[in-house]
Amino acid sequence: MALYLRELGGVDPAEAGPNSRLTSVVKNRNGADAAHGQFKQEWSAWWSALTTGEIEPEAAPEKSLHEHLDQEGYPALAKLAKAHYGQATLFAQQHADDFVAKSVDYVPRRLDELERILLDHGVDHDTSAPQQQIQVIDVPLDEPRAWLTGRATIVASTSLLQDAKAFHGFIQPMVTIIFPGG
Repeated sequence: MALYLRELGGVDPAEAGPNSRLTSVVKNRNGADAAHGQFKQEWSAWWSALTTGEIEPEAAPEKSLHEHLDQEGYPALAKLAKAHYGQATLFAQQHADDFVAKSVDYVPRRLDELERILLDHGVDHDTSAPQQQIQVIDVPLDEPRAWLTGRATIVASTSLLQDAKAFHGFIQPMVTIIFPGG
């Protein structure tokens, strides 16, 4: 939903968040007005909080998204979220449904590959050690890319997760950054 709002708000992917557009075309509804800079700043701060673990994904707000955003100090983002809540929710639900339907074909193989990369780097497999946990977030971007955000969160496009060779090429250097002593 965050990436949908980014594109709806007219923020250039090269300026904020993953520098790749969504796989589906989203028409800019915000325009290039004076509030655009504020929107971009608010969206960037919200994205950072979402991807670095400052906001717990399980802690779903009891308020609607736009009420929550407004309360958290993102008024321009809240305004756009309120105006387009239905379409943004539909987009997010469609991506979630696609992920559930298609991820069984590639997620187990990528998790096995990630474990091999970790073992090759000398990181023991200990799922109970919080300092050895990597979070991978699948996003529907139109290019096979990945970004390290926060200490150990990797935002990866669905197309990257589906491509074993590209996955290894992007993820192996990130493991080296996350676990420098390996």
